[in-house]
Amino acid sequence: MASTPSTPTATRIVRRRITSCADIEGVEQEFSPDELRTGATFYDTFRATAAEHPDKSAIIALEPPNLLEPVRTVTYRELVEAVEQTANVFHHAAGGAPSVVAVLLPMLPEGLFSIWGGATAGVAVPLNPFLEVPAVIRIMNDTRCTTLVTTREVIAARCGGDIEVLRRAVPSLRTVFYVGDCGPDDLVTAMAQYAGQGFTFDRDTDPHRDAVMMPTGGTTGTPKLVRMTQFGQLAVTWNVGALMGPEPDGVVGHGMPNFHCGGSVSLGLRCLLYGQTLLTLTSEGFRNKQVVEEFWTIARHFRMTSVMSTPTTAQALLSAPGADSAGHRVANFHVGGSTVPTELVRAFHERFGVWLRENWGMTEVHGTMTGHPNDDREPRIGSAGRPLPFCRVAAVELDENHNVVRVCGPNERGALLVGGVSIGRGYLNEDLNAGLFVTGMPDGQKWVDSGDIGSVDEDGYVWVSNRAKDLIIRGGHNIDPREIEYALDRHPAVELVAAVGKPDATKGELPIAYVQLHAGTSVEPGELMEFCREHVQERAATPVEVIVLDELPLTAVGKLAKPALRIMATEREVHARVASAFPDGVRSEVRVDNTGRRLRVIIELFGDTNELSAGAASVRRALSTYEFDSQVDIVDPEAHPSR
Repeated sequence: MASTPSTPTATRIVRRRITSCADIEGVEQEFSPDELRTGATFYDTFRATAAEHPDKSAIIALEPPNLLEPVRTVTYRELVEAVEQTANVFHHAAGGAPSVVAVLLPMLPEGLFSIWGGATAGVAVPLNPFLEVPAVIRIMNDTRCTTLVTTREVIAARCGGDIEVLRRAVPSLRTVFYVGDCGPDDLVTAMAQYAGQGFTFDRDTDPHRDAVMMPTGGTTGTPKLVRMTQFGQLAVTWNVGALMGPEPDGVVGHGMPNFHCGGSVSLGLRCLLYGQTLLTLTSEGFRNKQVVEEFWTIARHFRMTSVMSTPTTAQALLSAPGADSAGHRVANFHVGGSTVPTELVRAFHERFGVWLRENWGMTEVHGTMTGHPNDDREPRIGSAGRPLPFCRVAAVELDENHNVVRVCGPNERGALLVGGVSIGRGYLNEDLNAGLFVTGMPDGQKWVDSGDIGSVDEDGYVWVSNRAKDLIIRGGHNIDPREIEYALDRHPAVELVAAVGKPDATKGELPIAYVQLHAGTSVEPGELMEFCREHVQERAATPVEVIVLDELPLTAVGKLAKPALRIMATEREVHARVASAFPDGVRSEVRVDNTGRRLRVIIELFGDTNELSAGAASVRRALSTYEFDSQVDIVDPEAHPSR
């Protein structure tokens, strides 16, 4: 039976552009969260938008070789029908069991239909199509999936074409639908059976129930599953739209994957909530090199107004040879997922006339929580922006039991907590929630520990000092270091192992592993690398280097000191860049300072200024693309004899 909905009171979506901190406060004073939107559920919001302009393009999909000629266009009327039809398909495919739909697809329109239709019929589980089979099986069993939506190509790549691998391993799986199959198992064929029928079941319209189980925490191993609600996603998407442009003629560049909050929530759902046009930049998104090479041509042709990406994608756009951005309409380019290098922000603006504006959030709170209001001026570079309407961020001191001891003052570093209306219901695995929620905040409300260390300044801007929960972020893909550690721990010579990310100019980070061997044993790093290739499930997670140390650094309580290892990895990478710039050698010292708001590397080159200036400039250029600040100084030993 349908439950009683929490119905927003707005007859049309409130289009309020956030261009200042005062705008954020004004929204909170004038409206409640429900008064900002036209519907309490995904379907209701789509239907309200379609009622205004049914024949407008909701989704435009591009594919090579001609990225200026759409291969698909979906109107708002067709979008509403697709959500109705997929919901009917999934409800009846469940055979009376609660409908749970795993969506294992590249960035196709059917992927979004299936997520929103799955959430309407029950629960949707968006999955990375590059996830290894054991992790897919574990997630499908944990969520008791009844239906899988995929493609023949994905099954060929993941299961060698044998879908029975999944059927045998997931007892709850009743039905598999394929996209682009044209056979009896084709999703579009199944949808056509319900054309013009509306809903054939009583949908649950409670916006606060579990509607999406979003994986987080890695593309390797088994990601954690976050319980998401339609209310939480819609609250976030209204904020992101107000931040990045709420105008109905907006065209949103969609290059982040749909199994991630960035792709399906902050881009997809946000765009359609506001009645804009979602421009899907191929089924591969920004992984497609042609998209990067032709980005500004695409942006001009389709009159793109906003886009969101990782910093590494922005760096790739900046590095693309011959890129000509003249005549574009992109007013808002937001970046998230990892720290944005200062030099990248300034170089991007200098070349393309667009400021990169960093945002910050997490899947556990439905996505984006902070951002930089666009006042056409330079953002507060290095900061992740201000908390958006009805969102709260605080730096606090926590005790060993995860209780708040005190709230830190302005600019004082502490554990960053997130509060507000979009706080989620936690993880599907209840055992993980003890480390997620905190108690003891002065307002008595539920707050979430982001896992990041940082500060909040006197103007409310958030500064993130250390990245969350030790994840290694390789080109926007999350790698759980435990997958590497579990593999190497099985080697008989390894006593201790810690995997961290080392800085990389193009990928942001690459995984490496530090190991300590059992006393009396010896093993070559090459043998350990080969062991990783055999035992780490996903190739992207295989470390690019295994380093053997006599002893791994430990904290005062005996834990592996990963911050120290990350500093070591940074020093090694910087020394390598210095060596490349000075093939004949140079005396140098490298210091890594992690006490400020951003990691900072200071390099001192010892010698004659005239002889070293060209090499120093080369080092500066090389380091400008990394996710840390750097300073290169030349020290004359004669002028500083003590050095």
